[in-house]
Amino acid sequence: MTEVAVVIPFRGQWDTVIPTLRALVTQTIRSRMTVVLSVDGMEKPPSEVAELADVCVNGRQGGPASARNRGWRAVSTPFILFTDSDCIPETTWALRMVDKLEGEYQAVKGIYSSGGSKLIQRLAQVEFEERYRLMERAETIHLADTYSAGFRRDWLEKLDGFDESFPLPEHEDVDLSWRLTGAGGRIGFVHDARVAHIHRSSWTAYFAMKYRRGKWRVMLVRKFPARAVSDGYTPQTLKLQMLLSVPVVFSLFLLPFFPGVTVFFWLLFLLLCAPLLLTAMASDPFTLLFVPFFALWRGTALFAGALRGLTGGSK
Repeated sequence: MTEVAVVIPFRGQWDTVIPTLRALVTQTIRSRMTVVLSVDGMEKPPSEVAELADVCVNGRQGGPASARNRGWRAVSTPFILFTDSDCIPETTWALRMVDKLEGEYQAVKGIYSSGGSKLIQRLAQVEFEERYRLMERAETIHLADTYSAGFRRDWLEKLDGFDESFPLPEHEDVDLSWRLTGAGGRIGFVHDARVAHIHRSSWTAYFAMKYRRGKWRVMLVRKFPARAVSDGYTPQTLKLQMLLSVPVVFSLFLLPFFPGVTVFFWLLFLLLCAPLLLTAMASDPFTLLFVPFFALWRGTALFAGALRGLTGGSK
């Protein structure tokens, strides 16, 4: 019997999951692992895919929360790791995750190592790096997002896994993480458990993603009001950027009449960008000049999404 299961929920074109499965074959603890491909309501996988996975399970289409539950329940290993079908784990990824799970933590979170070469992708990676810096300073965190996450099986059973009423890949992992910490569990940050990824490749796709995030975050905070002030991974400056984004945009229309007002709002917004600017300077200096516009784009999307969540957004 193996000790570790790696579950990949999947729905899409079969060839897109092959690089992920091949990366799992090369893991340093491959002999201790069971690779589970959990198919979300599709036909039987082709032989090339099936041969790379140890276990293939299928069921009705219900979204990634349902597929993940079906995957981890198909095996009996004490440790369950999750990644996504568009992620490429480094060879030591599973080892780093399990080492932490064997200690004092009931769940763990790894990181994105990269996100693509386009400007918006590089800026999105800078955004992640700012969050990673925040989490690295904490003894315990409040998020194990499933592109690089691990859980002890007994805690997944205790919490009855992911809430399958989430039909989309959006905040179902946040919900599980907050239920885990609320029940007394601890989540550890594993900075060297790395997976490569391709972030959203256009500004419009990034905006749409952040709009959804803003909407679902507000909806989830209604369920967990204690996380409204701090969730341990969202910089407080980001929340202020979000609130200030609309006044900053509208201040541009006041420039011919009240230039002082426009300058005030933009200087205040730039001040709130300081932590993100410092992160960009350290991790990807090329993006530095674009950070304020990126932060405004992100803040506007999050504000619009949050407003939608407050005014009747639903699952």
